[in-house]
Amino acid sequence: MRHQVTLIAKIRAAKGKGDRLQALLTEQCGVVRRSEPGCLAYRLHRSTEDPDQFVFYETYVDAAALEAHRKSAHLAVYRKRREDEALTEGAVEVSQFQPLTE
Repeated sequence: MRHQVTLIAKIRAAKGKGDRLQALLTEQCGVVRRSEPGCLAYRLHRSTEDPDQFVFYETYVDAAALEAHRKSAHLAVYRKRREDEALTEGAVEVSQFQPLTE
């Protein structure tokens, strides 16, 4: 467990595009879960107070699995679709953590 890497990523939908962004993010979750054996968790959340705010909770077995995720073709396709459809506002905020307890 001490080699696991966890990310928290915050994404804000562009005005009026929250539902469309949710659909794309949900689709991306399925792709990651099916194609990345090094990904232990890839969970999407939508704020109950601000429906344009989304958060991912991601855990990888190690740094190499995270790097494989970052370099994956499906992540590049997702990012391009997100940009082409102008689904987000501002930059994606990503913070990285390592577990201290089980």
